[in-house]
Amino acid sequence: MNKKISRILISAFSSSSGKTTFTMGLLRLLQKKGIKVSSYKCGPDYIDTMFHTKALGISSRNIDLFLSDENTVKNILADTENLAVIEGVMGFYDGIAFTDSASASHISSVTDTPCLLIVDVKGKSATLKALISGMLHYRKNNIKGIILNRISKASYPVYKNMIEAELPVKVFGYMPELENCTLKSRHLGLITAEEMADINSIIDKVAEELEKSIDIENILLAAENTPDVEYEPKDISLIGRCRIGIAYDKAFCFHYADNIKVLEKMGAEIIYFSPLEDTALPANLDGLIFYGGYPELYLKKLNANKSFIESLKKVYDNKIPLIAECGGFMYISQSIDNIEMASLIKGRCMMTDKLQNFGYVELTSHKDSMLLKKGESIPAHEFHYSIIDEPYCDCIMRKPKSLKSWQGVYLSDHVYAGYPHLYFLSNLKLAERFIIKAIHYNRAVE
Repeated sequence: MNKKISRILISAFSSSSGKTTFTMGLLRLLQKKGIKVSSYKCGPDYIDTMFHTKALGISSRNIDLFLSDENTVKNILADTENLAVIEGVMGFYDGIAFTDSASASHISSVTDTPCLLIVDVKGKSATLKALISGMLHYRKNNIKGIILNRISKASYPVYKNMIEAELPVKVFGYMPELENCTLKSRHLGLITAEEMADINSIIDKVAEELEKSIDIENILLAAENTPDVEYEPKDISLIGRCRIGIAYDKAFCFHYADNIKVLEKMGAEIIYFSPLEDTALPANLDGLIFYGGYPELYLKKLNANKSFIESLKKVYDNKIPLIAECGGFMYISQSIDNIEMASLIKGRCMMTDKLQNFGYVELTSHKDSMLLKKGESIPAHEFHYSIIDEPYCDCIMRKPKSLKSWQGVYLSDHVYAGYPHLYFLSNLKLAERFIIKAIHYNRAVE
């Protein structure tokens, strides 16, 4: 099946080069011009998609060539009538194990999407030409234009002329240094958009500057001058009706939009709740999901919400189907940094000062359980600074293209709990099994 989708990918030499700032400003600018836009993030990142969502007011989606196959990525892109703006991950060629597998370059190649390269000019002059030349000639690519970052209006024409005189690429504008528009970071990446009270004014300021400093007409022309996306439609069937409760607040905010879409297409009604603010779980839930986030920043408030924890323990004791990933896994343990949590499972979590496991993994189950069959393997993703003292070993995680592996995850007939984040589009059976279990739970408690 073929579909015409105008699309552009925003990448850079490395992380911290201005991709997210530029992308959110571009999204807001396009929207203000009356152009319908959908946004995407290469890779498994949760936080950048939150900034996209703030800029547009609609959910942003991840596209990932480790967590899913090429056809799935193309299906996601084809699921819009809008201009698709895709933010890359890390540097343009940065993928798995020092290859470009699952990189922004890989996504650009598979989807035949033109790329704008954000280039940080600060502290560079003629060397900039060598760096850009290296990116252009390293291997075949879809780089169609350059955006110069951290450069003044006065210096821009000089750099533009210097680059275009010697290199086979156009410069489509610049982004000046903007006071009070820096996106701050912490241990898991950027501070989330929800935590920034002035985020909308920051996005507006970036959009206003970009309107004056980028060649929006040629950027749109590059986006429009693309071949059709060719894909095989991926159908998701209705299984049955159930009510799935999902924790969503400042402490639990990391989720893939497509996980929610899959559950809804299979028949789930999604009910959001807050372990921080709600005094109890919503009534009549058939399944629970606690995704990741920053529970370690809200320990006292989570601990103090005793009535919520009691309502959670009650349904857990009734064997409600439960998925708890990373921060959610920490919350259902006995404690985090010696502050008592929900205590649904054994184990005490402690924050450390370094990443414990980071990046893609292949997860293989050692036993039959609610989500996984014995010996079944799925792609997943880990990113955490905490450790747990309970030696869970129901799965083995292996780093791709590496000898590194480790044990972890708690599995049962109604629980998946562990650090690895799951992506339902990698294997729809995970979501199907969860929905079926939720429907059976509903019938059992009626």
